[in-house]
Amino acid sequence: MPHHTEPLYRPPSEADSLIFQITEGCSYNKCAFCGMYIDKPFRIKPLDDVLVEINGIPEPYAKHVHRVFLADGDGVIYPTAELAVILDALTAKFPAIRRISSYAGPQALMKKSAGDWKLLREKGLRLLYFGLESGNNEVLELMNKGMKADKLLPKVQLVKEQGIDFSVMVILGGGGRKLSCAHMEDTTAWLNAAKPKYVSLLTLFLRRRRDYFDSIEKPRVGDLTDEIRRFLTGINEGSMIFRSNHVSNFVPLEGVLPRDKEKLLARVDEAEKFLHSRGMLDKYPDFYEEF
Repeated sequence: MPHHTEPLYRPPSEADSLIFQITEGCSYNKCAFCGMYIDKPFRIKPLDDVLVEINGIPEPYAKHVHRVFLADGDGVIYPTAELAVILDALTAKFPAIRRISSYAGPQALMKKSAGDWKLLREKGLRLLYFGLESGNNEVLELMNKGMKADKLLPKVQLVKEQGIDFSVMVILGGGGRKLSCAHMEDTTAWLNAAKPKYVSLLTLFLRRRRDYFDSIEKPRVGDLTDEIRRFLTGINEGSMIFRSNHVSNFVPLEGVLPRDKEKLLARVDEAEKFLHSRGMLDKYPDFYEEF
């Protein structure tokens, strides 16, 4: 079976996937809000080691594998020619495989050409999980994200043109109270242009840099429900499978946007009435105080 170095992370939707670690850590690892790989140095695992691990998977297990997730933080930073060899080996090893996916950081997205992404799609790469966090560049600068949303948009559109789907993550509260409106307005505009297949919401909680957390006026519960409402209202294009089911979220939602917008907004209204009845709208989320 594959060898993993801990800690190991994967998207919630990859719970039933084989997690195959071709890189360790994150090649950027400077986002102010992220604590996933703080103490894990970045490393690209040698191709020969990866191939040995693939070949070592028992055949009785291999025939039941339908999905593979390439870990760690941005597996597609792997050099394209060698990554193509890995994808070929995975496809050969798992006869029932339907999808290979990976996190994709902005650096990996920008580095590879249209031809690179076309090749990887032909070799079996189907889905990239991309942490946009915000479509507002001022918020991204506060987050030390190392990218500008408007510069990434054309590249995401180009990758999509090669047949690779995206699952885009957005962080509620990322700009604090001051930038809340701009955060959601620019984020929904970005999503309307990009039209990813999947989109999800997470809620800001401190896992890394206290200076970032202290630099923004922390949103209260009511501010966050307002952001959810702005988010839902602002999505008017495409057909995005939407989830708000991360452990950090206190209003679980799921549907297709913009098709289910009114139903989802009604759910937010119900949740807000409940929170108001408990006197919670003016409070800070409990997990702000855990760090």
